Amino acid sequence: MAFGNGEALQKINDRLGRVLEDLAAVKQQLTDQQHAIDQIRFDTTAAINTGLTENRAVIRDGLTRANETISDPLTQIGSELVAIRGGIGQLDNQIRTAAAAAPVQPVQEPESAPVEDQAPPAPEPDPAPEPEPDPPQLTDGDLKTLRAAAGISAATLHAHRDTWEFLVKHAGPDRHFHVPGEVQDAVGTVLAKISGPSLVAVLTSLGAVKDDPAADPGTRAIAHHLHERIGGIVNEIAAAPHSGGDVEPVKIVIDDRLKPEGGEQAGDEE
Repeated sequence: MAFGNGEALQKINDRLGRVLEDLAAVKQQLTDQQHAIDQIRFDTTAAINTGLTENRAVIRDGLTRANETISDPLTQIGSELVAIRGGIGQLDNQIRTAAAAAPVQPVQEPESAPVEDQAPPAPEPDPAPEPEPDPPQLTDGDLKTLRAAAGISAATLHAHRDTWEFLVKHAGPDRHFHVPGEVQDAVGTVLAKISGPSLVAVLTSLGAVKDDPAADPGTRAIAHHLHERIGGIVNEIAAAPHSGGDVEPVKIVIDDRLKPEGGEQAGDEE
């Protein structure tokens, strides 16, 4: 019986060994399958993220191009409309001035019955035309500033959109003023590249407005401030002119702010 029991135990032990080997093989298969699943999940996630990133880039690029395609023409059209309004305002002022200077026509009396041997009335003399206002006299300093402005190839004006419209309205009718081909819109402000002749037109137009007694005080104040600011920057360039590409281009910033406590106030020209 002892020997019989030993053989049975050996058989059971062998079966348990095979079962353990089968379990180890199944466990290895499960491990391999889990690794394959994890790899598939990783590859899928990476592919999705890459696709989303590429889609975001394409969408962002498309939106940027659409914004540039729409905003730039709209800005240009806005500048041209401002120039047209400036020309219409100038023409309206000329019409009003001409109407005010026109002689008043006398009221015609009703014609009476003809009387024989009545001498014809003597013709009334034409009223003397009112003399046109003299053009503003420019000082030597004004002429020097205008010559310096004419020598500037291009200057970048950084100002609020309302300030830019004020400049175009009053300088637009001047024959030397040219609306820039590109006016960038930057969150309520504009960056406009204007030429030297346009600077001359801006200075002469603002000088005429600030010295015009018929203009309202607000218009004269704005024109005076802009004339002094732009003229001051041009005079700084006239004091030390330089030609060449090794210096920063002219930049005119119209943006006065409160001086910070304990600090120095930043200049307007960069």
